[in-house]
Amino acid sequence: MLFDAHVHSLASPDSEMDPREAIFALKQKGLGVVFTEHVDYVISEGRDPGTTDAYNGQRDFVCDFNIYPSQYKSLRSSSTLLGLEVGLTAAYFSKNKATAAGDYDFILGSIHSVYGRDVYFNFPEDDTANFIADYLKCAREMIAAADFIDAFGHIDYVARYTQAAQQLFLYENYPQEFDSLLKTIAQRGLAIEINSARFNQDAAAQKLLPIYHRFKQLGGKYCTLGSDAHDMQRLGRDIDKAHDIAQAAGLQPVYFKERKMIL
Repeated sequence: MLFDAHVHSLASPDSEMDPREAIFALKQKGLGVVFTEHVDYVISEGRDPGTTDAYNGQRDFVCDFNIYPSQYKSLRSSSTLLGLEVGLTAAYFSKNKATAAGDYDFILGSIHSVYGRDVYFNFPEDDTANFIADYLKCAREMIAAADFIDAFGHIDYVARYTQAAQQLFLYENYPQEFDSLLKTIAQRGLAIEINSARFNQDAAAQKLLPIYHRFKQLGGKYCTLGSDAHDMQRLGRDIDKAHDIAQAAGLQPVYFKERKMIL
């Protein structure tokens, strides 16, 4: 069974999607679902560490642990699994690890902040090339140290928000940085996510294929597939294309249940 293994619902601060509606919609598409609600602790001067739901790039961006996963456990089944998307920052590794040790099926590690600079809110458009290089270096460092994740999410996250980044984010432009990151993911035995969120952009899927193919060449074996949906319109979108990319790259799609890889 294929899963959309990257879905955000109303437990996350940036989604109002009803989890039951999401489960039903994906079932109609022949897909299972893994909810991956946000856990991003942000370093900023003078922030209130007790405030965890403000969406302004300066405070923590964390799911509502009052309802998740407790109110989702009745939805759990062989085709509905519960996970977290953890934003990896070294300052919060201990807290992330403790959180990930909870009752979850899957922990997806992602990079949303590059050495303290939030990609979404503080992208340096006047220094795109160097920022991408720093993103790849930061990702390698975080993946090397994060011993509580099962897969690395949306490797192309840094390419989402500006046209210049979309054009520059190619394997051929950063071969050393990509190789170092991909080799680390492979050596850790982690899966790499094939995230379909950008597949509606011009030829984005084919531009990403060399990256996933290189992961295979460097010893990588496994991938997860995810739409990164925050609403019903994007739910399960282009998962079929993500599966095609996996096949073209020679990677085995997997999902995780009770933190164990299922082929």
